[in-house]
Amino acid sequence: MCWFSTEYANQIEEAKTGQRLGIKEMNWHSNWVVREAELDAPRPCPVCLIDRTRVLFRFSESQQALLHLSTEAEAVFRMSKRPKQDVFEFSDGRQITLGDLPAGLIFDVLVVPGSEQLSTLLDMESAVQHEEEEREKEPLLVRLLTRF
Repeated sequence: MCWFSTEYANQIEEAKTGQRLGIKEMNWHSNWVVREAELDAPRPCPVCLIDRTRVLFRFSESQQALLHLSTEAEAVFRMSKRPKQDVFEFSDGRQITLGDLPAGLIFDVLVVPGSEQLSTLLDMESAVQHEEEEREKEPLLVRLLTRF
């Protein structure tokens, strides 16, 4: 969502994994991605998705009918260079440009490229910590016997 907003916005945020965002139609008939809390703001801060960001759309009934998609649909964001377009590619191969998505549409950021290693590392640290906690709960006699 960077091509248009980078040219017309003074400030831009980068999307973060776990963030809930929405589509906002701006006055010049262009859609921006913004934080859900800023959907009604007259001049929200655009949120930039980087290429290959995975998202999960949450469609209302009317949006489902309009786009012919189910209640929830996962997509990958693509920033094409020629022509300069922001596109969401769905698992069925269909591509929908940011400008063709309905205003008010809500979606969650699942994965931002480059942050996968960090989340994997945090998951591994959590698993190791959980193992240590479980070991501490074992009776002393069992721990002593497993050492020999």
